[in-house]
Amino acid sequence: MNMHDNLVMTIQNCEAVCEHMTTLVHSFPDLHLRVAQMQLLRDCADICSLTAKFIARGSYFARHAAHLCAMICEACANECLRFPDQHSQHCAQVCLHCAQQCRAFAMMPMTPMMPMTPMMP
Repeated sequence: MNMHDNLVMTIQNCEAVCEHMTTLVHSFPDLHLRVAQMQLLRDCADICSLTAKFIARGSYFARHAAHLCAMICEACANECLRFPDQHSQHCAQVCLHCAQQCRAFAMMPMTPMMPMTPMMP
């Protein structure tokens, strides 16, 4: 078990919630007022997908991705908070939690990059 499995699961959950929310927004009568929300939901889901992969594989750039993920999740949360429906409010809370966890990970000291070794045939 990887020491960052809980973080990866938190990020993957945020991705899933944002993806689901993107689908839900299409059914809302005020869709024309939610253009920014839709864009941020997509951005959030995409950065969460990439960040989870980077952290899971121990990428040297994982902390940089987590920092960007925190910024986008927070922006998505703030936009979702503008809408009173329970789905947007729930999405905002999930995004804020993800942002908090990503920010904490991004602040951890970076480990030196592992030297690349050629693969043996």
